[in-house]
Amino acid sequence: MTTALRDEIVYFTAFPLIPVILHYFFSGCFRCRIGNRWIVLSLYGLYTACHMALHHIQLPGLFLLAANTGLIMGVTFFYQGSLLWRLYSSLFVTALIFLSDAVIPLSYTDTGYLISLLLSKLLILLFVFVLLKVVKSNGRGDLAGWYWCLLFLSPLLSIAALVRLSDNLFFQSYPQLFPVVPVLLLAINLLIFVLSDRIMCVQTEQARRKLLEQQNTYYANQYLMTRNMQEEAFKFKHDFKNILLGLRARLAAGDEDKSIHELDRLLGANDTSAGSCSTGNLVIDSMINYKEQVAGNSNIPFRLEVNIPPDLLLDTTVMSVILGNALDNAIEAVKSIPEKAGLERYAAIHMHYLNDSLFLRIRNPYDHDIRTGLYGELRSSKPDTGAHGIGLQNIRRAVEEYGGLLDITYDSGVFQVEIVLFNIQRQHTA
Repeated sequence: MTTALRDEIVYFTAFPLIPVILHYFFSGCFRCRIGNRWIVLSLYGLYTACHMALHHIQLPGLFLLAANTGLIMGVTFFYQGSLLWRLYSSLFVTALIFLSDAVIPLSYTDTGYLISLLLSKLLILLFVFVLLKVVKSNGRGDLAGWYWCLLFLSPLLSIAALVRLSDNLFFQSYPQLFPVVPVLLLAINLLIFVLSDRIMCVQTEQARRKLLEQQNTYYANQYLMTRNMQEEAFKFKHDFKNILLGLRARLAAGDEDKSIHELDRLLGANDTSAGSCSTGNLVIDSMINYKEQVAGNSNIPFRLEVNIPPDLLLDTTVMSVILGNALDNAIEAVKSIPEKAGLERYAAIHMHYLNDSLFLRIRNPYDHDIRTGLYGELRSSKPDTGAHGIGLQNIRRAVEEYGGLLDITYDSGVFQVEIVLFNIQRQHTA
């Protein structure tokens, strides 16, 4: 058996630890999209086959590194989470593998070579194990654009620096000192990864608190509207007998016109409800009624067609993100239309429930240009794009995490958002 063949066998023996480490790392940072473990195993088998094929192709080292990095990036699409965070994680784990291999010096014997490969893989596994003990963001959160640039450059520059320093005359003269370089680079990358995770955790917590504040505002507004309705009903009930006595006296005196006018006035005064939306579902009613009040301040009427059971078991946080952001966007778009522009100002909301699925459609006119990004994603038309334009992103993320469908269309001056949420159960009462 030739030396080259023995090296290949040793390499193939140690490499299966890499797919195990990748799945362990990515499933710890993100949520796997695939529930069937055999499908996951097959996909990682395909990744291993592609890596082995690249290993036997005579390519320059830089191209080979880029191709293997691309394979790891492809693996991240098996998992759910922020796209930028998943791409950065793939670059980070590539640098982790590259630098860990450089930390363990290779031996020139078959047994020593195998031990070196196994030790480098176990070192990677140790780093991943420690990281997963402190990582908490689970791929959620957003960072500023410049921070993403720093994150992406960190592993790339680490690999480039290691390659560059490997040819340095000093380290060629003192090879025993070379492992210090990948150790320092590993420490830097691990620190940056943990710090970025902490920042995203803080942002996620702030977003969660903001949602809770919005939910409390919706419920408090709905409570006040309901209390006002009850107070009016109690007042009317208290005076009802006296009012009837007065009407009886007027009718007995033949004053029918004033009696009819008084009845009309009373019917109008008693037509007080706890908001236009009164499905009986507190989550939906409170949000729509609160947003209707906000829109009413800008003379934007709501057109409601809401037919849902009152006993739907809805996730309050998910509905706050989806319905709250969608209505905010609709109100903002209509507010930008001048009242004398000749274009009708409104926000139309349609909701219905069928076959354990909740269907939502929100339509509104607009008169501004729709801006899109490089990949067709919608961008905010406001100057401060950093502070605006995240509403639709949050809606899309919430719908995807809930396993629903989202469709956004804009044509002939009408913007429309359609959402379907599946497996919405009803509360079973005994």
